[in-house]
Amino acid sequence: MRTVSIKMICVTIACGSHTRMITEQRKLASEGIQLVELRLDFLRREPDLYRLLSARTGAVIVTARRKQDGGMWNESESKRLALLRSAIVSEPEFVDLEYDVAGEIERFGTTRRIISYHDLNQTPNDLDKLFVDMESKDPDIIKIAVTPKSVDDMFRLMKFVSDKNRVAKEAGDKLSGNGNGIRVIGICMGELGKATRILAKRFGMPFTYATFSRERIIAPGILVYDELLGLYHYETTNNDTAVYGIIANPIGHSLSPLIHNRSYIEQKINAVYVPFQLESHDVHRFLERAAEFGIRGISVTIPHKVTVVERLTRMEPAVDKIGACNTIVFKNGERIGYNTDYTAAVSSIETAMGGDIKNEIGILQGKSALVLGAGGAGMALVYGLKKRGASVTVTDADNKRATELSIQFGCDTIRWEDRYNLTPEIIANCTPVGMYPNINETPFEHHKLFAGMLVFDAVYNPENTLLIKSAKERGCKVVSGIEMFVGQACLQFKLFTGEKASAAFIRKLIKDTIASAK
Repeated sequence: MRTVSIKMICVTIACGSHTRMITEQRKLASEGIQLVELRLDFLRREPDLYRLLSARTGAVIVTARRKQDGGMWNESESKRLALLRSAIVSEPEFVDLEYDVAGEIERFGTTRRIISYHDLNQTPNDLDKLFVDMESKDPDIIKIAVTPKSVDDMFRLMKFVSDKNRVAKEAGDKLSGNGNGIRVIGICMGELGKATRILAKRFGMPFTYATFSRERIIAPGILVYDELLGLYHYETTNNDTAVYGIIANPIGHSLSPLIHNRSYIEQKINAVYVPFQLESHDVHRFLERAAEFGIRGISVTIPHKVTVVERLTRMEPAVDKIGACNTIVFKNGERIGYNTDYTAAVSSIETAMGGDIKNEIGILQGKSALVLGAGGAGMALVYGLKKRGASVTVTDADNKRATELSIQFGCDTIRWEDRYNLTPEIIANCTPVGMYPNINETPFEHHKLFAGMLVFDAVYNPENTLLIKSAKERGCKVVSGIEMFVGQACLQFKLFTGEKASAAFIRKLIKDTIASAK
């Protein structure tokens, strides 16, 4: 049997017309994609195998997926099986057969057999038994796509896949034509499993799947091919690539993967930064098992900054005092916690006022500050301002939360409705008020601002919030949330890689991304 030379990404083409399928494959071939999956179950009329396969510009996988497996096939099962038999006889490079019907379809010619299993609800308990059953169906590749209900499911599947692929590599695998070992593709569907698609190489998979466009998300958690290639530089990652990431819920809005990955590329650092969308009950187990993915560091954001503190083995004093952590470095078996939020926020304020955070006694000494918001960002800023000698008052729409924070840090508090009674030198918004799409909202009215005051807004999208616009009009000094975001990202980059990030590069990246999104 001939050896099939393919790249590490298979792009799924799932559209309603033959012409579109052929056109999209040609476009992909022009961009270096050598393997595509033709989803015949998406075609609106009878599949014409001769037309599709004679026009192919690279290797193809022919698939006709049943609805129970996440597909669109809506005709009889006997007709589907007949189509798959015809496909094998037409000798594409691969045909995908579900393991429960693979025994009814014989091998023919040079066509490779991908034997697949799909579970849209869970992860099977006995993966070894499933593998033995699938192995008996004469596969060249085994594909297991499941829905993890916890991080333990995700880690369990990936360890299983890694172990099987290591054995196949050592014995010689059928795919490369130098042995009988069976390579395994493991797919964790959903947002939780997105990182496993990005890191497929690390688990020895022969390739990972991607979709053609954002308008055609055919499986939960699947990435678009240009995102996988461009943002996550999939083709250049290898076993020596350092892995970093972010944990959050939700995670789709985060700019951190963009910032870190583009910075790695810009500075020629062999690293990749991946997203993990975690439920709160999974956070502790993730931290305990992160090393199994080779993860060296993670960013932590809403709502996990407090939860992670309990599983740190060591932390900087700021984390202990604030009770929140946004950066964890995994080193020598330890989980070391940092909080770069407070340093970045205070540094940006001091710089705007003409000071320098490197000075032991800074420009904030004795300055009066009103912090709006007693959440995670508010806690970090109150700590930082107090540490630099400012006199701080905190307020929040939840007066109880503001009172608790004031007791924790030994600062003053005022009721939210009384916030205009003060005339502070610094106002810092640490609430989400004014964040896109609610851009016409402000936490502090225009006419209550006065010249000479410094106004800081932790919101970075949009950069010019209504609060920032009002402050500029009133003659205030301003610091936008982008400066804090850039600052904390640079500090994380240094903690992760040991290298200095380009603040100018990151700042431009954020501004361009926000502008293009609008």
